[in-house]
Amino acid sequence: MLWRIRTTLTDRPGILAELAKACDKAEVNILTMQVFPTSPQVTDEFVVSTTDGWADINVAELFTNAGGEDVSVTRSSTASLSDGPIRWLNGVHQILEESRDVADMLSELLETEPPDVADYAGHDDLELVRRNGTTLTISRAVPFTRVERTRAQALVSLVGDAGADIPLISPSRTPMAPVVRESSLADLDAVVALHARCSAETLYARYQAPLRMPMTTRLGRRMVLPDNGLGLVVQVKHELVGHGELLDIDGGWRFHLIIEDSWQGRGLETMAVKHAAGRAKGLGAGHLTFISTGSNDTLLRAVGGAGFVARVIRHEGEVHITVPLAAVRGIADASWRACYEVTQAAPAADWTSL
Repeated sequence: MLWRIRTTLTDRPGILAELAKACDKAEVNILTMQVFPTSPQVTDEFVVSTTDGWADINVAELFTNAGGEDVSVTRSSTASLSDGPIRWLNGVHQILEESRDVADMLSELLETEPPDVADYAGHDDLELVRRNGTTLTISRAVPFTRVERTRAQALVSLVGDAGADIPLISPSRTPMAPVVRESSLADLDAVVALHARCSAETLYARYQAPLRMPMTTRLGRRMVLPDNGLGLVVQVKHELVGHGELLDIDGGWRFHLIIEDSWQGRGLETMAVKHAAGRAKGLGAGHLTFISTGSNDTLLRAVGGAGFVARVIRHEGEVHITVPLAAVRGIADASWRACYEVTQAAPAADWTSL
């Protein structure tokens, strides 16, 4: 049977040798050890194996008699024998690549289960701050060490920089109104689903080529987090109905937009165009070029509906609509300022059925 033991020891030479001798005498095998330094004492974690018949109380007494203080014991599994840093790195990988929930992953890494603990005295709470300012709380019967708290916050901050710490759809301050906001890795599945709902004609108008489906995870990540710009999504209530890419191509900013078929012609294109222009201005652009196929004038009408004066060039089957941004108010961040007033985006009648 495997057990995980946490104990506080006096930080002095020979203390570990005494504990090892006690385990040897009791025929308890120490399999792994991890040190959580503090001062003037140190918290050590051991995974040990015992013969059948041992209970958590017996293990706790062994370590207490060997000089340990604040001893806690829980049942463990072979998963505890794997290398700690590798487990945490794999945890980040699973969050970013496999869409694992951050809280579930942390509970697994910090081994919040099982709850049966010798001398149980209540839960210790670990409060972690997400990128959007909300708090994630993880609880465990065995107290968290300072090192564990630092590791957990570092993981939340790391995946937060990639956008994976925020729920798939963030609530809108005006939930009945459409919203344009910057996309994150948390939107990957919703953006893939959006493309799956679009017709072949809509996909071709956006990409000027047949789009192979299903979309790969790598392609989806490049769309929501492009290397040379940023992604934007159009959200109505709790559903993503549009996606755009604002890209810096050789020093010139371009915007590509797709709105799913059932939402086209309802003012969302104009809304996205306005926001893209503001974001481009905030990024220092002097002009912004919108690109579509020559047979699709939807984007051209959206630019005109936004009140922009544009230069239009038709070239090799594409329409390039270039808008000067001198009079456009820049949007410097991805805050909810992206939510325009409905009357600015389209006639009020467009929103009555949302």
